[in-house]
Amino acid sequence: MRTWITDTARDLFDRPPPGGPLTLDEIAACTGIKTHHLRAYYSSVDAIASDHADIPAHPAQVGRC
Repeated sequence: MRTWITDTARDLFDRPPPGGPLTLDEIAACTGIKTHHLRAYYSSVDAIASDHADIPAHPAQVGRC
């Protein structure tokens, strides 16, 4: 699940949605999980950003957005 989240976030960081900074709600929605499930893995967008740099991309697992 962690890899799925970071791959989705990577896609969103590369092509951010309009309307301001990326939120946990947007990452959760694009990953296809509820925000409270995302919070079981990450407490902030910054935590995902720092983690995604350490995990290689898995193109077959990119999110739905």
